[in-house]
Amino acid sequence: MNVYDSERMGSVLRAKGFIAEPDLAKADVVLINTCSIRDKSEHKVLSLLGQLKPLKAKNPNKVIGITGCVGQRMGRSLLQRVPHLDLVMGPDGVDRVGELLDEVVLRGRRVVDTQMDPVKSRQYSQPLLREKSRPNEFLTIIKGCDHFCTYCIVPFVRGREKSRSIAEILTDVEKLVAGGTKEVTFLGQNINTFGKGTSETLAQLINASDAISGLERIRYVTSHPRDLGDDLITQFGSVEKLCPALHLPFQSGSNRILKAMARLYTREEYLVKIEKLRKACPDIAMSTDVIVGFPGETEEDFEETLAMIRQVGFSGLYLFKYSPRPGTRAFGLEELVPDSVAGERFDRVHAAAYEIINRENQAAIGRHYPCLIESVDRKGGDYLMARTLSNKVVHVLNAGPACVGKIVDVEIVDANQSNLKGYYTGAPRPERTETTPRKIPTPLPLSPAFA
Repeated sequence: MNVYDSERMGSVLRAKGFIAEPDLAKADVVLINTCSIRDKSEHKVLSLLGQLKPLKAKNPNKVIGITGCVGQRMGRSLLQRVPHLDLVMGPDGVDRVGELLDEVVLRGRRVVDTQMDPVKSRQYSQPLLREKSRPNEFLTIIKGCDHFCTYCIVPFVRGREKSRSIAEILTDVEKLVAGGTKEVTFLGQNINTFGKGTSETLAQLINASDAISGLERIRYVTSHPRDLGDDLITQFGSVEKLCPALHLPFQSGSNRILKAMARLYTREEYLVKIEKLRKACPDIAMSTDVIVGFPGETEEDFEETLAMIRQVGFSGLYLFKYSPRPGTRAFGLEELVPDSVAGERFDRVHAAAYEIINRENQAAIGRHYPCLIESVDRKGGDYLMARTLSNKVVHVLNAGPACVGKIVDVEIVDANQSNLKGYYTGAPRPERTETTPRKIPTPLPLSPAFA
């Protein structure tokens, strides 16, 4: 969602005559779009602001701004804390960024805008501003969250749930497809409740999007287990363009901790959802979020989380140590887990999850998958970056730039715990020499738990 917001601000500013400048030293305006879901991200923001101070001293006319959730949470205190900062803006200011910069540049003011849309309506409008389309695009369709999990800052910095209309979203999708987009990922903090307070639902949007000619793939994130209804679950077996992949955070395998987190479901209810999903779509790839070290988490609670990971066999996992966020209900809880213990639990979850993921990736070697070529690899080299229907990243070794935006058949020849490598079957493979041998991967040994 921050990627989407950043790109939208870029579109607003280009419409005002600004030109992107990759060199911080040369830029007239530097905007840092931020996340505050973890304490570490806020520390990184303050560190970056410190690094920018000499540039401001060298060029006092350079404008430095903080946008996004850190701006919303810290507000005016950021201006007081960082004298060389000119603009502080929350997520709801994305479309106002041009006029706010006018206040700074033309009137010489230091500006704070943390105004949030009042909850008078469950709908909002934000038509697409994108000038160009990429093979895969993000599209925010709902913002905010009504759940108030005890560890989460999102409702305080993003507000309550509001959705765009299906008609407006479909117009955006059609524009993207006309520009060459093949895959759209719908975004929302709690996307399953899209349309809350209206007559529209996410299932209706998925069905309508499936009918758009030229669109090949549909995804959405992030889902909440409480709100993933049967209407959405069954679509994974009935909607042709809906990719067989779902991100469904469970956070903890312990019912006691889930209750303390106010997650509004139990371990057993989560597993029922998984069973239904795999019945609707047997090859669905599941990914998840896990928090370790939540206040009061015992070794027994943690073992239940490990058992959940092993039982479900996730294809992807985002892992976090609990991060206290001021303003949340969990902030100030006294039963803190020592950082050394949380770190050790983090390592154990990481090892268990990546053993499963590596085994799954190794099993892909020798198989063929339809892959959407998304881009030339950002790090350079001779390969392109692609993605399978199940959301696995694939480095394609023999496809040229002309393949970007196409869905091609790829044979997987190598794998590790983070990605796959393969050859586009419709193009010649480069000849191998003794100096560039094909690497034959050695699978990791499986522990008894995975045998």
